[in-house]
Amino acid sequence: MLGMDPIALALVLGGASLHATWNLFAKKASAGLPFIWLYDLVSVLVFAPFALLAWRGGAAALPPAGWAAVACSSMAHQLYALALQRGYRAGDFSVVYPVARGTGPLISVLVAVAVLGERPPLAAWAGIAAILGGIVLVSGLRLRGRAGPGRAGRNGPGLLWGLLTGSMIATYTVIDGWTMHSLRLEPVTYYVIGLALRAAMIAPMALRDPPALGEQWRRNALAIVTVGVLSPLAYLMVLYAMGRAPLAYVAPARELSLLIGMVLGALVLRETVGAVRLLGGGSMLAGVVLLALAR
Repeated sequence: MLGMDPIALALVLGGASLHATWNLFAKKASAGLPFIWLYDLVSVLVFAPFALLAWRGGAAALPPAGWAAVACSSMAHQLYALALQRGYRAGDFSVVYPVARGTGPLISVLVAVAVLGERPPLAAWAGIAAILGGIVLVSGLRLRGRAGPGRAGRNGPGLLWGLLTGSMIATYTVIDGWTMHSLRLEPVTYYVIGLALRAAMIAPMALRDPPALGEQWRRNALAIVTVGVLSPLAYLMVLYAMGRAPLAYVAPARELSLLIGMVLGALVLRETVGAVRLLGGGSMLAGVVLLALAR
C-alpha cells in the first residue's frame, strides 16, 4: 500500500469490512422496496445531524453542478439498491456480491473505451480478462454441459442482477469521484442530501402499503437498522479516504470486500464456496487491482 497513509488505509479496510457486513444482513433479509425505504429512512435520521454539523462548521452549500451530481448519483444508488435486493432473492450471496463488486471497475473501463475513446494500457486489458474469468468461475458457468445445469442454472438470474448492480456501482462511482475531485464538496453533506433524495424517490411507492412497511419492520428490524447505519458509514469512510490518498490505491484496497463477502457467505450463510469460487474471487480482485494501477 505504498503511498497510502495509515489513516487512509484504516478507513478503506474498515469501509470494506462494513460494506461486506451490511450486504450480509441485506441478503438475509432478501426483501424489496419497503425494506430499502425503511433503511434509507434510518440512514437519513442517523446521519442528518452530522451533515448539519458540517454545514454549520463552514461546509459550502451545493452549487448547481453539485445538485445535478447528487440527483444523478441518488438515482444510480437507488437503482443499485433495488437491483441488489432482486439479486439476493435470485442467487447465492457468494455469487451476487462478488460479481456486483468486481464488475463496477470493469464497466467503468469499458465505458471509457467505448464512449470517451480512451485506450487503456496492456495492464488494464489484463485486468479486464481477469475479471471476466473470475465471473465465470464464481458463477459456476463452467459447469454447463455437465450433469444438468448445476450451480450455473441456479445462480444465472443472480449473476445477471449482479452484473446490473455492478453497472450502477460504476455509474455512481464515476459521478461521486468527479464531484469529490472537481467540486471539492464536504462528503457527509453531499452524501446525506443524496440519502434524503433516495428516500423521497421511492416514498410514494413505499407509503402506498403501510401494512407491508409494518410487516417488514417486524421481520427485519435488526437488518434495517444495521444496513441503515453501516451502508452510509462504509461509503463515507471511502469518500474521506479519497481525500487522503490517490484513488489508484484506494480503489483496489476497497475491493477486499469482495473476498470478505465470499468468506461470510460460506461461514454465516453456509453457502458452498469451494476452491473454484475462491479462485474466481481472487481473479476478480487481481483484475480490479490491475485496472486501478494501470497507467
